[in-house]
Amino acid sequence: MVKWFDRTPRDVTRQLLRQHRAPVLGDRVLLSDVRPALVPFVGQALALELALVAKAGGVIEQAPSLDARIALAEVVRIHASRAGAFARILDGEDVEADAALRPFTESTRDFTRAIDGADWYEQLLAIHVVSGLLEDFFVAIVPGLPEEDQDAMLRALRGESAHPHMVRLLLEAIEGTPRLSDRMAVWGRRLVGDVLLQMYLAVNGPDATGRAVPSQARLEPAFNDIVASHTRRMDELGLTA
Repeated sequence: MVKWFDRTPRDVTRQLLRQHRAPVLGDRVLLSDVRPALVPFVGQALALELALVAKAGGVIEQAPSLDARIALAEVVRIHASRAGAFARILDGEDVEADAALRPFTESTRDFTRAIDGADWYEQLLAIHVVSGLLEDFFVAIVPGLPEEDQDAMLRALRGESAHPHMVRLLLEAIEGTPRLSDRMAVWGRRLVGDVLLQMYLAVNGPDATGRAVPSQARLEPAFNDIVASHTRRMDELGLTA
C-alpha cells in the first residue's frame, strides 16, 4: 500500500506545496496515462459531486443575505446537474447508480466530515476548494477512459461552472471581514490534503492492497500540477495557498 494513508492530510499538503526538483521524465506518472475502470471512476465522481450538492445546500440557510442565498442555490443547481450527467453515464453502461456509489459510501462520508468547516466562511471555502481541485483532477484523468466515454465525461465536467458564484461570495466575505484572510488561508491548505487522498483513491481504486500501483514519488509530480491550479484560485481570492 502506498504510504499516503499513514500520513495526515496536513503532511500530504506540506510535501506537495513545497518546491520539487524537476522529476526524471521516465519516472513521472501523467494523469492522462492512468487507465481507470469507467464504473468506479464515475461512481466516485458522482459520490463526491453529491457530497458537494449536500454541503452547498446545507449552507444556504446560514447565508448572511438573500443575494448570497440565491447564489448558493445556483451552486446547488450546477452541481446537481453535473451529478445527473454522471448518473446518465452509468445508466448508459446499464449500471445502477446506487451500485456504483456503494464502494465509496464510507470514504465519502469520512471525506465530508473532514471538510466540515467551523462556520459559514469555512464551509464556503471548502465548496470552492474541493470543487476546483476535483474538477481539474477528473478532467486530467478523462483521456485514460475508453474513447467512447470521454466526450460525455468532459461535457459533464466542463459544462456550467459554479466558480464565478463562489469567487464573488468569497471575495465579499473576505473584504467584509479583514481578519478572516489568515484563517481562511490555513483552512484552504488543510483542505488540499483531504482532496489529494480522494485523488489517490481514484487513481488506485478503493482497495489498492496487493496490486501494483504507482509509487508516491511517481504520483506527486502529477498531483503538483493540480495543486498549481488551486494556488492560482487562492491567489484570486488574495489568500496564500
